[in-house]
Amino acid sequence: MDEKFDGLEMYCPHMGTLLPFSYCRQTQGRHLPCRNLINCWQKRIPVDAFLAENFIREELELAFGGLPKTRMERIFDCLEQTRRTGDRG
Repeated sequence: MDEKFDGLEMYCPHMGTLLPFSYCRQTQGRHLPCRNLINCWQKRIPVDAFLAENFIREELELAFGGLPKTRMERIFDCLEQTRRTGDRG
């Protein structure tokens, strides 16, 4: 994974805080880029080239394909993940 942009920071409208590019390129719990990465970063870095060099087509389809989850779906996913992690002790 290319880390040359990792130190750059940008305000994230989704999270409501400044985040480094390193966070944006590996969110979604599967080390996939944030679905907003293109819109947020396209004016600062060559996003298309970065994505093409660091992700395969299937990963990009998972990250950017389909409809975004609603806030409630994200909350339920987080609760489910916490429950599963808590079950392990």
